[in-house]
Amino acid sequence: MHLFVYKCWLLLRSIFRPRITDFSAVVKHTYWVTPFDLDEYIHMNNARYLNYMELGRFDLVIRSGFFRYALQHKIMAPVVNTTIVYRRSLQLFQKFTVSNQLVYWDEHRLFVESVITRKGKLYCVALKELRMVQKGKATPLDTVMQGMGIALPELPFSSDLIQDKQAFIKQLLRHAEQKFEGKID
Repeated sequence: MHLFVYKCWLLLRSIFRPRITDFSAVVKHTYWVTPFDLDEYIHMNNARYLNYMELGRFDLVIRSGFFRYALQHKIMAPVVNTTIVYRRSLQLFQKFTVSNQLVYWDEHRLFVESVITRKGKLYCVALKELRMVQKGKATPLDTVMQGMGIALPELPFSSDLIQDKQAFIKQLLRHAEQKFEGKID
């Protein structure tokens, strides 16, 4: 239930925040581990990490204008694949930050990096693959972005790396550790 409340709060808050026009921007949100997030080992349940990452993606969808555009044109961007690596566990009432950033795209797919950190330490990193779909068929990403008036940025990862998913996950993990543990900007 509290995730529904978070989503409603995020929807209202996103409406009044500036529109995101730079898809390479990192979108950050801060949360606390609640008793509802705990599993039988008294730390945050693995599935909850994905729930909080999804809230950040929801904000990105709203503030980029995609939510409105998608409703008008009956387009969906479902998550078709998620790869996640857990590094540390979060305990009750700990404050943590969720960061979401577009890290790669091609003709029909977007890859969003979701990272959970606490006090400068990496706790979890996930790579989510989204596909643009309209009337049950893949929709060209360029068409959607042009319709929204957004240009896609240069991205930090090559297409060769994306094709080799294992290598990409390792590179993504190294990149997140460096970025969120203060080793690069």
